[in-house]
Amino acid sequence: MSRSILVSALLACAPPFLAAQPAPEAVQEGLDRATPVPPGPARPFQIQPPQEAALKTGLRIAVSEVRRLPIVSVRVVLPLGGSAFDPQGKEGLSAIVASLLTEGTRNLDGLEFAQKLAELGASVAVEAGSDSMTATLFAGKESLDKALGLLARAIRSPALEASQFARLQQEAVVEFQQAKGDPGWLAERRLKERVFGGHPYGRGPDEATVAALTLADVRSFHARHLRPEGAVLAASGDVSLPELQALAAKHFGSWRPAAAALPQVPAIAEAGASPAQGMVIDVIDMPGSEQSAIRAGHRSISRDAPDYYAVAVMNFVLGQASMLSRLNQNLRETHGWAYGAGSRVNALKQGGWFMVSANVQSDATAKALREILGELSRMRTGPVPDDELDTDKRLMAGLFVLQQQTIQAISSQVAGIELYGLPKDTLAKHRDRVLAVTAAEVQAAAQAHLRASDLEIVITGDAAKIRAELGQIAPIRVLGVDGKPAAPAPAGQPGS
Repeated sequence: MSRSILVSALLACAPPFLAAQPAPEAVQEGLDRATPVPPGPARPFQIQPPQEAALKTGLRIAVSEVRRLPIVSVRVVLPLGGSAFDPQGKEGLSAIVASLLTEGTRNLDGLEFAQKLAELGASVAVEAGSDSMTATLFAGKESLDKALGLLARAIRSPALEASQFARLQQEAVVEFQQAKGDPGWLAERRLKERVFGGHPYGRGPDEATVAALTLADVRSFHARHLRPEGAVLAASGDVSLPELQALAAKHFGSWRPAAAALPQVPAIAEAGASPAQGMVIDVIDMPGSEQSAIRAGHRSISRDAPDYYAVAVMNFVLGQASMLSRLNQNLRETHGWAYGAGSRVNALKQGGWFMVSANVQSDATAKALREILGELSRMRTGPVPDDELDTDKRLMAGLFVLQQQTIQAISSQVAGIELYGLPKDTLAKHRDRVLAVTAAEVQAAAQAHLRASDLEIVITGDAAKIRAELGQIAPIRVLGVDGKPAAPAPAGQPGS
C-alpha cells in the first residue's frame, strides 16, 4: 500500500478533530495581545434562601435545597461549644471535647462507630472554632436517617473514655511543643493576646494548658455547653425542610436543656482589652532564623457590622486577592522579599480582628514592615482606582460563586447565617453586594477600620539581626518563644 493511500485511509477513519480543517482566518492586523479580553457580564447566580423551623427544645433547623444529586451535607452548630468558652488556664478544652465526640458513644466504641459510618458511606467530623463547635455529616439521601442518628448519639452521649482522652491529650501536647518551632504560629498567638487582652478571643492553648486538663473537665464541659438552646441543624442537598424537621425530631427531640445556667462570653471591654497606646514591636527571638514572620493587626468588625461588605472588599484589595493583592504585589513581585503576603479580617460575634501576615528574609524585615505600613496608609488616603477595584470585585465575587458549587459549602454558609443572625438572603445576594461596593465606601472602610495608632506588631525572627533597624520604627520588646521577656545577644552578634 502506498504512503498516500495509507494516509488517506487513516484520515477517513480518524475522528473529526483529526480530519482536514478549514484554513484559519487571517490574523487581525493591529491586534493587541498585551491587552486581556475584558470579562463578559456576570452569569445569573441563584441559590435558595434557607427555609427554617425549630423544635420545642430550642434547636433551630435550616435547609437550602439542592436537588442535583442524592446526597446531603449537615452541620450541627453548637454556639456554646467554641473556644471562647474555655475556662482561663484550661484553653484547649473545647478542642479536646470536639475530638472525643468521634471516638465512640456510650454503646459503640470508636471502631464500631467508624465501621457503622463506613457501612453507610457517611463521614462525620467535629471541630471547635472561636464562636462555636460544629459537627459535620456527609451522607447519601438513602442513609441520612441512620447517619444522622449516629451523629446525634456522638453529640448527645459520647463515650468520653479515659483512655481516649489520655491519647488525644498527649497528641495535643506534642503538637503544641512542635508548634514552638513555627515562627508564624508564635507570632500569631502573641498578636491575638495583644489585640484582645484578657478576652477569651485572645487566649490560646499551649502544652501547659492542655496538660492541665482532666477527664472531669471534659465531662463537665460537655454537660454544660453541648445543649440544644440556640443550636442549629443546617443542611443542604437532597432534603426538604419537612424531611429534615422529622429527622431532627426523631434524633434530637428528646435532647433537653441542661439545668445549669447558660454560659456567657464576656464583652471585650469587660475583659480589660484596650487599644494599643503607641506602637510597640514585640520580637520573639528565634536565634539563627533566616526569615522573619511579621504579623500586625488590631481589633475589627463583628460579622453583623453594617459595613461588612465594604470592609471585606477593602481587605480583598489590600491582601486577600491572591497574587493581585497590593501587599503581595509589593513584597513579592516588586521587592522579592517574600513568597507571599496577605491580610484577613476575622469577623466574629463579639467583634473580630484584622491581621497582616508576611514571612520575609531577615535582612528585609524592617524594610518590609515599612512597606506594610505604607500600604495601610495608601488604602486610607486615596480611593482605589476604578480598574483595580472592578477587577478585584469581579474576582472576589467569582471566587464566591465557585466556592458555592458544593453542598458542603452551602450548608456551611447556611449555618453561618443562623449562628450570626444574618438576613436570610445573605447567601443569595452576596455576589451582588460585593459588586455594588464603591471606591468611596472602600476608602471610608479603610479610614474607619485600618488604624495605625492601634496597630499591634509581632515579629518572630533572630532578634540580634533585626532589632536595631526595627527600633528605628518603634520601641522593641524582645520575648522568648514562651512569651516571657528575653535577653538576646547584642545587635549584630550571633544569637545565643
